[in-house]
Amino acid sequence: MLEIRPAPSGFGAEVRGLSLAAPAPADTLDVLLAVWRQHGVVVVRDQHLSPEALLAFGRQLGTLDPAPAFDVRDASLPGYREIAVVSNIKVDGEPIGGLGAGELYWHSDMTFAAEPPAACVLAAQELPAEGGDTMFLDLAAAWRDLSPELRAAAERARLLHETGYTSAGTPREGARPGEGTWHRLRADDPVGGAPVLFLGRGVNRRLEIEGAPDDPAALLDRLWSHTDRADYVLRHHWQPGDVLLWNNVRTMHRRDAFDASQRRLLYRLQIRRLHRH
Repeated sequence: MLEIRPAPSGFGAEVRGLSLAAPAPADTLDVLLAVWRQHGVVVVRDQHLSPEALLAFGRQLGTLDPAPAFDVRDASLPGYREIAVVSNIKVDGEPIGGLGAGELYWHSDMTFAAEPPAACVLAAQELPAEGGDTMFLDLAAAWRDLSPELRAAAERARLLHETGYTSAGTPREGARPGEGTWHRLRADDPVGGAPVLFLGRGVNRRLEIEGAPDDPAALLDRLWSHTDRADYVLRHHWQPGDVLLWNNVRTMHRRDAFDASQRRLLYRLQIRRLHRH
């Protein structure tokens, strides 16, 4: 029987009593997606999935993208082109995945694309003794609470989401700085439909404001000061077997650094479009 534990703020929820080792029945999947639509971030506890089972779960949700390169030439799990490896582990001196052990700044994933992924999944395989927590920021709440002045300015603004850097601020393999895609600051969440403050990431950004003399840098600083505050943040402390599903447009996320001598290994799926709403 499913047990659903919403976070006190209503942003984020924990689900127990569900096994993803085999494809979930349609009615169970509908319940899980309803919880996710409402809360933005869902962790399903106590899962220890094979790559095949993880892929089957992702394909129940939507259309999967190939694994992105991150800051290495190929971050995919050998034999599974849609599973990206997020890890600091090296074998024979070579990293088996991307993004290492350092801090990752606030970002949504792959927003330099014209159509960013609707959702992402991380499945914990190996975890350090401490550190490496993942935080999420509720961009729907950030938009909802904007002052009329800031909302009017944000409605007229667009932001360049650059291709050239990862969320760690390191060069992205095969990309060039200065390239990217312009997105409106006000976006509509493709999952829940609510307007969100689509900031993209905390580094490597450029803002333009249409038809106004406003100072773009000052506006962007004010929007970040408004958004990056504790009451919009959900902290996820990883446990073995966690499978974490988040809305990539409604939320941004970041990661704490951890001891590089400790092993950390997660598998990641990127969902371009959802099959069901």
